[in-house]
Amino acid sequence: MISRGPRLTKEMQHQFDSFFADKANVSMSSYKVDAKTGLPILYLQDTKSALWDHFSEAYPNGMHRTTFMAQLQEGRYKYHEDLGGLCSICSEYGYEVFAELTKTISQNIEENNCKVCLY
Repeated sequence: MISRGPRLTKEMQHQFDSFFADKANVSMSSYKVDAKTGLPILYLQDTKSALWDHFSEAYPNGMHRTTFMAQLQEGRYKYHEDLGGLCSICSEYGYEVFAELTKTISQNIEENNCKVCLY
């Protein structure tokens, strides 16, 4: 029998799930799903080491680092380095970039009938 890492207690699993339900730690894909579970892919907002630091501060008596990393590896989580192009830009800057573009275009369009097309 192949061991899949340490067994989690219900409390450990709850802590892990709660941590990764927070939008400060992950952003959910609106179109990609995990093949095993059918659940949306979760993109990590920080490096796995930084997330471990935050997790261990929030749950000092929770799981150990090795277990935490194993859960990330086996789960539906994608790291920043797995992203490419526009996805990483949007992940870093959010949609504020597009709001600024719309604002700039709106300020520079002189004909009101063209402004309607922006919204």
